Amino acid sequence: MNLKSIIFFAGTLFLVLTMSLNSCYYDNEAYLYSGGNCTDTTYTYTGRIKAIVDQNCATADCHAGVSPSSNIGLETYDDVVNNMENGEFLCTIYQNSGCNPMPKNASKLDACTLDAFAKWKERGYPEN
Repeated sequence: MNLKSIIFFAGTLFLVLTMSLNSCYYDNEAYLYSGGNCTDTTYTYTGRIKAIVDQNCATADCHAGVSPSSNIGLETYDDVVNNMENGEFLCTIYQNSGCNPMPKNASKLDACTLDAFAKWKERGYPEN
């Protein structure tokens, strides 16, 4: 095989591989905005929701402690359910118009995380 044949073969192989990888692309919001990991189907407070709230909301400088921000505590199951029920919680984490976007000074939660809250609500807020 001469150099031209090797270069032609390598170029053709590269083109075929590139085209085959691009042909599998599809727009899926949950995949695109979550790092592609929407496999966690746990929709209970202790199984998933609490960890998300603790990490993003119920921190010492936000919605926890003796003087939570905006007088909204999110440290307990009942706190979170009450705020979900009044609609304010979902409005803020979805960053809907007219709501104070949360988490404050941070990126919007990914689609899989937001979906977990919606599914938790649909299932009647199971605790365990």
